[in-house]
Amino acid sequence: MKKILSLILVGITAVCTTAQTSEIEVSYTAYMPNMRDGSAGPSNQYILLANESQSKFYSPRTEYIDSLNSTPDGRAKYQEMARNAYFSGNMDNMPSKDGTYYIVKSLDEDKHIYYDNAGLDKYFYEEPVPRWEWEIGDSVKEILGYECFKATTDFHGRHWTVWFTPEIPIMNGPWKFDRLLGLILEAESEGGEYRFVATGIQQTRKPITPVYLADSYERTNRIDYLKAKRAFLDNPMGQINAQLGGNITVVKADGNTADDAPLFVPSSVVDLIETDYHK
Repeated sequence: MKKILSLILVGITAVCTTAQTSEIEVSYTAYMPNMRDGSAGPSNQYILLANESQSKFYSPRTEYIDSLNSTPDGRAKYQEMARNAYFSGNMDNMPSKDGTYYIVKSLDEDKHIYYDNAGLDKYFYEEPVPRWEWEIGDSVKEILGYECFKATTDFHGRHWTVWFTPEIPIMNGPWKFDRLLGLILEAESEGGEYRFVATGIQQTRKPITPVYLADSYERTNRIDYLKAKRAFLDNPMGQINAQLGGNITVVKADGNTADDAPLFVPSSVVDLIETDYHK
């Protein structure tokens, strides 16, 4: 089956006439640390839609909520869903996001576009496709039935190990990873704080649609975004009160307020996925 998929992908690439149509859909589980205490944190479900030159990496649940909030009728539906969950006492039905960022790659235009929030603020930035310095190892393992090869690299402050399969000839992968001779199915930072693991692969002709509410994001650059993200984690209530003009205090389960004990641990305990903003 994996050989057939690889051959079909080559055929689709040859006849594809629009860069906005994907050839493959890959599901990933994205693991990250808990910023509150530095322990192993929550996981998010992401999807990669990709063809040979373009892709979008996103949370389908987050995109669904953003799609609702992009129209008046959708916002009304979202608010109704939230009210029903609240008044029924079943908060598990409350519509909630799963992961916050979108990454749109255009390899033929040599750029990535990253969308995310830093507290209450939403930002996007463009950056050139990284000039990866991959070191290919001789280790091999099987992932989802595909023979994968090991590659390592240093990227924006962390050392990464990834596993890619030349059997799927798309030079892409989770998060910002790309430019290997095959699809990247796993990636892990040194120490294991951040990790992406493919859980499913299928052919598709889904469109690679624009990010909903893209015009609500403020343009910035990568380093300034990371600094804004860290600044919010270091003083969330100060920034929230400054923006809302209020004096909100959070009382934690142990009875302490956020002023007595910070809501998030410092970067010396656990840091963002990219750490080179400290320079």
